[in-house]
Amino acid sequence: MAPPEPSGGKEGSGLSVFRNSPLAVSYPSPLLLMNYPLVVTNVKNLCEKGSGRAKSSSLAGTIRLLRETYSTYGLPGLYKGCHLYVLHQAIRDMLRMAGEFGVSLVERRLGWTPFVQPALQDAAAGQVDVPSRKKRFLSRLALKYCIDGLVYPVLLASTRVIVLKNEEESTWQRLCEWGREEGLLSLFGGLTASLLSTAVEEAMEMILAACIDRNAHASNVDVADKLVLKACGGSVVSVFTAPINYVGVIQRCQSNLPGLPEPRPLWSTVKGLPWRGSLNQLLMFGGILALNVRLIQWKLELQAEEADDVDE
Repeated sequence: MAPPEPSGGKEGSGLSVFRNSPLAVSYPSPLLLMNYPLVVTNVKNLCEKGSGRAKSSSLAGTIRLLRETYSTYGLPGLYKGCHLYVLHQAIRDMLRMAGEFGVSLVERRLGWTPFVQPALQDAAAGQVDVPSRKKRFLSRLALKYCIDGLVYPVLLASTRVIVLKNEEESTWQRLCEWGREEGLLSLFGGLTASLLSTAVEEAMEMILAACIDRNAHASNVDVADKLVLKACGGSVVSVFTAPINYVGVIQRCQSNLPGLPEPRPLWSTVKGLPWRGSLNQLLMFGGILALNVRLIQWKLELQAEEADDVDE
């Protein structure tokens, strides 16, 4: 079975957005372990029982929590639950690799070109079809979110371990107790907010990347400047998706069982988020993005002036 006939579309922003597979897995990075104390601090800031409203997410508040955690529990306190966090990442990535292998195997059996094949090569082979590529992209995206949902209980356990004080029970015993006492669905608390945060962030990053690529092509912006703009834009995007992620983290920890924060209405949870800190981050990252855009504009103007002088 061959893929649908080409529609005659050329490579453009619409096609390039769907070029990379959502199931692609990056190599493990040491930054995962280096940044984990910030994950612990974020969970403590949002979910510690008895803390009342969410604390400030400012840099000073984060440093204070890091110092308090280290002085009380030492280095193990900063890496509490890290083994489960890494296990979740490993299981998720292995399932994604297996999913990509399985989908690619089916597509090869159908005689389709590889999904990650550059669009220009597809065009040369006469097999480009944007709707078909979009459907293949969306099918992989749906499989990715199914995998994220499947391994979500491990992420929930890694988050709750940070808040819990009791170290006597194993993680498996805790999962069984949570499922027995509150039902299996309790192991997926906050899943909707977590997937929504990921979906919104990915959608905004795709739109941002498409806009940057389109304008950079028209303005002859070099690769280094494009990477800077995408990095700065990604920081701004993360500020918009952070509140949704915060809700997911809080809902993962909420439970009627001892040692965990009690469930609250969604509006109460949203109201207690560190909005002031998010606003400060938005102003800072937005200012950095605006500054870089202006610097690149000046650079292009100088290059245009130099080119005019050479022509004269």
